[in-house]
Amino acid sequence: MPVATVAEFPRFDTGQFEGAEFLMARGNAELVTHVAGEDDVVVSFARVRWHEFTAVYNCSAEQLEGAYFSVAEVVGSGRLARYAREDKASAKAYRTLRHFRVFLDEHGCHEVFAESAALGRRAALLGQPPNTSFQRTREG
Repeated sequence: MPVATVAEFPRFDTGQFEGAEFLMARGNAELVTHVAGEDDVVVSFARVRWHEFTAVYNCSAEQLEGAYFSVAEVVGSGRLARYAREDKASAKAYRTLRHFRVFLDEHGCHEVFAESAALGRRAALLGQPPNTSFQRTREG
Protein backbone atom coordinates (compact mmCIF):
# COMPACT_ATOMS: atom_id res chain seq x y z
CA MET A 1 0.00 0.00 0.00
CA PRO A 2 1.55 3.38 -0.98
CA VAL A 3 2.39 5.97 1.66
CA ALA A 4 2.84 9.73 1.47
CA THR A 5 5.14 11.61 3.84
CA VAL A 6 3.18 14.11 5.94
CA ALA A 7 6.11 15.32 8.09
CA GLU A 8 9.67 14.23 8.82
CA PHE A 9 11.13 14.29 12.30
CA PRO A 10 13.91 16.86 12.85
CA ARG A 11 17.31 15.36 12.09
CA PHE A 12 19.10 13.71 15.00
CA ASP A 13 21.41 10.76 15.53
CA THR A 14 19.00 7.82 15.89
CA GLY A 15 21.32 6.50 18.62
CA GLN A 16 19.92 9.36 20.75
CA PHE A 17 16.40 7.88 20.57
CA GLU A 18 15.36 7.01 24.14
CA GLY A 19 11.79 5.81 23.75
CA ALA A 20 8.25 7.00 23.19
CA GLU A 21 4.85 7.34 24.84
CA PHE A 22 1.40 7.38 23.26
CA LEU A 23 -0.99 9.53 25.30
CA MET A 24 -4.74 9.96 24.71
CA ALA A 25 -7.17 12.45 26.22
CA ARG A 26 -10.61 13.69 25.13
CA GLY A 27 -10.41 12.05 21.71
CA ASN A 28 -6.99 13.48 20.78
CA ALA A 29 -3.59 11.86 21.15
CA GLU A 30 0.12 12.62 21.27
CA LEU A 31 3.02 10.39 20.35
CA VAL A 32 5.89 11.82 22.41
CA THR A 33 9.34 10.74 21.23
CA HIS A 34 12.25 11.23 23.64
CA VAL A 35 15.62 12.20 22.16
CA ALA A 36 18.68 12.43 24.42
CA GLY A 37 19.87 16.00 24.92
CA GLU A 38 17.10 17.53 22.82
CA ASP A 39 13.50 18.60 23.14
CA ASP A 40 10.90 15.87 22.69
CA VAL A 41 9.44 15.37 19.22
CA VAL A 42 5.64 15.34 19.48
CA VAL A 43 3.16 14.11 16.90
CA SER A 44 -0.31 15.46 17.74
CA PHE A 45 -3.32 13.60 16.36
CA ALA A 46 -6.78 15.21 16.27
CA ARG A 47 -10.01 13.24 16.72
CA VAL A 48 -8.46 9.80 17.01
CA ARG A 49 -10.83 6.91 16.34
CA TRP A 50 -8.38 3.97 16.34
CA HIS A 51 -4.77 3.25 17.40
CA GLU A 52 -2.57 0.19 17.07
CA PHE A 53 0.98 -0.35 18.28
CA THR A 54 3.19 -3.10 16.87
CA ALA A 55 6.45 -3.86 18.70
CA VAL A 56 9.56 -3.57 16.53
CA TYR A 57 10.12 -7.34 16.34
CA ASN A 58 6.64 -7.84 14.88
CA CYS A 59 6.72 -4.97 12.37
CA SER A 60 6.54 -5.74 8.67
CA ALA A 61 8.66 -4.12 5.96
CA GLU A 62 5.47 -2.37 4.83
CA GLN A 63 5.14 -0.65 8.23
CA LEU A 64 8.69 0.69 7.97
CA GLU A 65 8.41 1.99 4.41
CA GLY A 66 8.18 5.79 4.35
CA ALA A 67 7.46 5.98 8.09
CA TYR A 68 10.97 5.74 9.63
CA PHE A 69 11.04 8.71 12.05
CA SER A 70 8.38 10.30 9.84
CA VAL A 71 4.64 10.76 9.89
CA ALA A 72 3.30 8.92 6.85
CA GLU A 73 -0.21 8.63 5.50
CA VAL A 74 -1.30 5.27 4.14
CA VAL A 75 -2.94 6.15 0.82
CA GLY A 76 -6.00 4.09 -0.08
CA SER A 77 -5.92 2.19 3.21
CA GLY A 78 -8.15 -0.87 3.09
CA ARG A 79 -8.21 -1.03 6.89
CA LEU A 80 -9.46 2.55 7.08
CA ALA A 81 -12.09 1.93 4.38
CA ARG A 82 -13.36 -1.11 6.30
CA TYR A 83 -13.45 0.88 9.56
CA ALA A 84 -15.47 3.70 7.95
CA ARG A 85 -17.83 1.22 6.29
CA GLU A 86 -18.48 -0.55 9.60
CA ASP A 87 -18.95 2.68 11.63
CA LYS A 88 -22.71 2.65 12.19
CA ALA A 89 -22.90 5.78 14.39
CA SER A 90 -25.62 8.17 13.21
CA ALA A 91 -23.49 11.21 14.17
CA LYS A 92 -19.78 10.85 13.42
CA ALA A 93 -17.22 12.39 15.79
CA TYR A 94 -15.02 13.27 12.80
CA ARG A 95 -15.37 14.96 9.41
CA THR A 96 -12.90 12.76 7.60
CA LEU A 97 -10.40 10.12 8.69
CA ARG A 98 -6.86 9.48 7.53
CA HIS A 99 -4.59 6.50 8.26
CA PHE A 100 -1.27 7.68 9.73
CA ARG A 101 1.81 5.57 10.49
CA VAL A 102 5.00 6.36 12.46
CA PHE A 103 7.89 3.88 12.79
CA LEU A 104 10.33 4.49 15.65
CA ASP A 105 13.56 2.50 15.59
CA GLU A 106 13.93 -0.05 18.43
CA HIS A 107 10.40 0.81 19.61
CA GLY A 108 7.95 -0.15 16.89
CA CYS A 109 5.16 1.18 14.73
CA HIS A 110 2.17 3.30 15.74
CA GLU A 111 -0.81 3.44 13.39
CA VAL A 112 -3.67 5.87 13.93
CA PHE A 113 -6.98 6.71 12.27
CA ALA A 114 -7.46 10.44 12.91
CA GLU A 115 -8.61 13.64 11.23
CA SER A 116 -5.14 15.17 11.18
CA ALA A 117 -1.57 14.92 12.42
CA ALA A 118 0.95 17.67 13.21
CA LEU A 119 4.60 17.45 14.25
CA GLY A 120 6.33 19.72 16.75
CA ARG A 121 8.91 19.89 19.54
CA ARG A 122 8.74 20.77 23.21
CA ALA A 123 10.77 20.44 26.36
CA ALA A 124 9.86 17.45 28.49
CA LEU A 125 9.03 19.62 31.51
CA LEU A 126 8.85 23.39 31.61
CA GLY A 127 12.01 24.84 33.13
CA GLN A 128 13.96 21.58 33.10
CA PRO A 129 16.49 20.22 30.61
CA PRO A 130 14.98 17.98 27.89
CA ASN A 131 14.02 14.45 28.92
CA THR A 132 14.54 14.94 32.65
CA SER A 133 11.00 13.71 33.36
CA PHE A 134 11.49 10.59 31.22
CA GLN A 135 14.76 9.77 33.01
CA ARG A 136 13.08 10.21 36.41
CA THR A 137 10.32 7.75 35.49
CA ARG A 138 12.88 5.13 34.57
CA GLU A 139 14.78 5.62 37.83
CA GLY A 140 11.88 5.24 40.14
